[in-house]
Amino acid sequence: TTYDDGTATIIVVGEFDATGTAQFWASVSETLSAQPGSVSVETRGLTFIDSAGVAALLRARDAANEVGVAFVIKEPSPALRRIVDLMGLEDLLAVE
Repeated sequence: TTYDDGTATIIVVGEFDATGTAQFWASVSETLSAQPGSVSVETRGLTFIDSAGVAALLRARDAANEVGVAFVIKEPSPALRRIVDLMGLEDLLAVE
């Protein structure tokens, strides 16, 4: 996670499945406790994502919304775009 001018950026690379969700959630929790103005999840280095990864992103979005922090997916990888399209979640994730 990096911080720049009130924006926290969580960078996700490689494979994002059930084995990575605990680490991701720990990053999200730590980030939200710092009360940033917004949270951005950068996924350009993501090579694979399954339903557990998507669920973790949705959970992060919901947690950010609960505390009034803007949430956005930044630079979505082709793998993320594909699964979001397949699941019909384009609007829910607010992919930018």
